[in-house]
Amino acid sequence: MHKPTVVGSVPGHRGRVIQVSTERLRYANGREYDIDFIHHPGAAAVVALDSERRVCVVRQYRHAVRDFCWEIPAGKLDPGEAPETCAVRELAEETGVRARRWQSLGVYVPAPSIFGEIIHLYLARDLELGTPAPDADEELELAWLPLAEALDRVRGGGWNDGKTAMALLRADAVRD
Repeated sequence: MHKPTVVGSVPGHRGRVIQVSTERLRYANGREYDIDFIHHPGAAAVVALDSERRVCVVRQYRHAVRDFCWEIPAGKLDPGEAPETCAVRELAEETGVRARRWQSLGVYVPAPSIFGEIIHLYLARDLELGTPAPDADEELELAWLPLAEALDRVRGGGWNDGKTAMALLRADAVRD
């Protein structure tokens, strides 16, 4: 199989974070189709795991689903920012936590059929606690709970955030 060729692009909405476009793709068989998709700058998300295998999570309101969600700390990449830098920044801002050891847990692609966001997942260990300094538009509730309990909440359907589920499962598989 071959990747299709972009033969046209029509910009749609340009928001504060995302851009919506319609692109015409030509496939190897010569047929052309229009697809709508959302451009996103990408993000980083962090499983902060302490020496007792407790994970740091934050609860915040997510308007798109009209509810509060428990999630691992995360945030979007600034222009030109490396994912690792974003992960360090977001963990410190949202939770006050700093880590001496970092490990990549790979990437998570939330909705590849329509959404171009790639979330870089990290495991942070050897933690130092500090004071959170969330962005002005963030109201966060912070909690620490055993990784096993967090995974039970994912498996039981209580926590439905995809990046959180993926990152917690991957973090649980790390042994050292």
